[in-house]
Amino acid sequence: MIPHDALINALLSLDYHYKGQSDRTLLYKKKGSTNRVNVRRISLHDEKAARILLQQAGMDREEVEKFIAAYRCSQH
Repeated sequence: MIPHDALINALLSLDYHYKGQSDRTLLYKKKGSTNRVNVRRISLHDEKAARILLQQAGMDREEVEKFIAAYRCSQH
């Protein structure tokens, strides 16, 4: 499980910024672009959802796997 704050920090490092929210999601938009991602408003995200979200945000596959592995190791 990936902490919500870690996922948000990863988006911020990819030049995304907070745009708005709805009942269940937060909207982040990439600066200077029309790329947007919706992040669920939950405290822990499963690995599959985090992987898909970060790939949609434009993070390289290797970086995504390193990010997921870092939090997989910290749970044990």
